[in-house]
Amino acid sequence: MMPTDPSFNVSAKDLAAILARRKWQTLITFVLIVAAVGAGTLLMPKQYETRMKVLVKNERADMIVSADRNGSSGFVGEVSETQINSEIELLTSNDLLQGVVTQCGLDRSQQAAGSGRGEDRSVSIEKAVKRLGKDLKVSPVRKADIIEVEYADVDPHRAVAVLASLAELYLEAHLKVHGTPGTYEFFKGQAERYQRELQDADGKLADFRRSENIVMLPEQKDVLLQKAAESESAFLQADAAADEYTRKIADTRHALGAAQPRVITQSRTLTNQSSVEKLHTMLAELQNRRTELLVKFRPDDRLVREVEQEIRDTQVALEQATKLTGVEQATDVNPVHQALELDLDRQQAELAGLQSRRDALASQTKAYRSQLSRLADATASFDDLVRTQKKAEDNYLLYAKKTEEARIAESLDKQKISNVAIAETPIEPHLPSKPNVPLDLALGIVLAAFLSLGGAFATDYWLDTVEQPRELEELTGLPVLATSFGD
Repeated sequence: MMPTDPSFNVSAKDLAAILARRKWQTLITFVLIVAAVGAGTLLMPKQYETRMKVLVKNERADMIVSADRNGSSGFVGEVSETQINSEIELLTSNDLLQGVVTQCGLDRSQQAAGSGRGEDRSVSIEKAVKRLGKDLKVSPVRKADIIEVEYADVDPHRAVAVLASLAELYLEAHLKVHGTPGTYEFFKGQAERYQRELQDADGKLADFRRSENIVMLPEQKDVLLQKAAESESAFLQADAAADEYTRKIADTRHALGAAQPRVITQSRTLTNQSSVEKLHTMLAELQNRRTELLVKFRPDDRLVREVEQEIRDTQVALEQATKLTGVEQATDVNPVHQALELDLDRQQAELAGLQSRRDALASQTKAYRSQLSRLADATASFDDLVRTQKKAEDNYLLYAKKTEEARIAESLDKQKISNVAIAETPIEPHLPSKPNVPLDLALGIVLAAFLSLGGAFATDYWLDTVEQPRELEELTGLPVLATSFGD
């Protein structure tokens, strides 16, 4: 029956009536669906699931094949999401899965299943690879640098073998894609080449040093420049001193010409002491004689007058003798004249020494300038040789370092030391992961209940029959006065 009233509502009583009318249909549908789910669950082949975990890390820096002196390794501290995704893509790559299929014989199991009978082996391998790609569950672990790989198979031994083979091939593929084959041989060849260039440059530089008598050119130029400056300064000082001594000698000669060779050292005035004493004695004798004569003779006697005349003469002579004085002088060599002569000799000797020193300094300065000019002419060639030697040395050291890094990287590859490691190896399961009988039965019961009830309601809704008086009243719009139901 199809309702025509848009305000049609179904009550719980109506639902109960529908279930009562369709109870056998509902029960049969429920039982059949539960039986089908149970049978399918029990008949489904058992699946054994195993897992492994891959740890991604950045403990080993990737070797960068480059001539960059500062970029010897690409070391990154934290593992990025891009790196995790790259490793997942590598784990699920076709060539890796094909290797697992070949090693574990999954293509043969594909042919044994019946779908691949009589087909080419390459086709079987391709189908097995696609099936393996679907069966493998590769996913990153949240908030961890770990990739989880899950695989389920009807054979638990084969499930473990598949993941073990995948781990082995993955580690080899990781080393292969992150490595650079031939790097060690390339850098070794370059290092040997630049070593030969360095030896050649060292030889040329040594020959040039010997020919030009160069030990350390910048230091030699600095020393020679300093010595030349000191020598020139000393030459100018000696020349100025020679001029000064020439003027001093001229002044000394002029002063020497004006100075007397000898000078009076002592000068004293001497009196006529002996004559005065004699005259005093003579005067005293004459006065005594006059006294004696006056005793015998008269004052006007001739003898007395003669004696008096002698006394007067003696007195006059005594006065003259008293007035007469003598000068006594002592002379000696003039010290100024002598000092000037000594200064002149000393100055002449020093002038000769200064002139000789000036000439020697002039020759020395000229020699220094000549050596500086020679070193300046050799600087360009020397600098070219040094630059060539330095360039060869830098290149040799760079490629020697790169060679050692490549050797270490190759050794690490041989030892299978990489930035990924199997954190959890696959373990053979003993309990099947599929089918989950309790869960499948519970879901089957829910599905059976839903489908049986839905079928009952749908059947009752779409069938064109009237089962209740109320339905007839709703259909005709007239009241039902009486009903009659047969057995």
